[in-house]
Amino acid sequence: MAKFSLEFKKEVSEKYLEDELSLKSVARMYDISPCTVRKWAYAYREHGIGVLTGKKGRYSADFKLMVVKEVVDDGFSVRETAVKHGIPAFGTVCTWLEKYRKHGEDAFTRKNQKIIPVPDKSITPVPPQPALTDVEREELEQLRVENAYLKKLKALVQQKTCSAPRKK
Repeated sequence: MAKFSLEFKKEVSEKYLEDELSLKSVARMYDISPCTVRKWAYAYREHGIGVLTGKKGRYSADFKLMVVKEVVDDGFSVRETAVKHGIPAFGTVCTWLEKYRKHGEDAFTRKNQKIIPVPDKSITPVPPQPALTDVEREELEQLRVENAYLKKLKALVQQKTCSAPRKK
């Protein structure tokens, strides 16, 4: 994604807000998306050049909740709400909306805490298995070798039966 200078954003916004050219004409003229032109122009008209810097801001939990409620309760679009409150990227409001829908009213007050389940005390933990003795380890190795041998033998038998000519 290309980064545009503040001066370029201002120029594009002013060109569109002059009302001489259509949105698509301005977008073609500067070789950028019409959505981008609209977003810059509306933000510039409402809040001036400062909001076009693209710097991320920190927002309080109350502010986030107010913005989300405007979208949910009052029926404003995400873009309108972002422009109205001077939030540079409407994707920020979309993220807040997701959190609100997932966690409700306390979506912005609760910290990113993981809920750790409390272990049930009625279940006794299984004691750890003791280490294998030398005899058990040798037997285990022998069984693994035997198992591998039988698998190879089975594969060879299947290969011979598949490659043998079939009678019609």
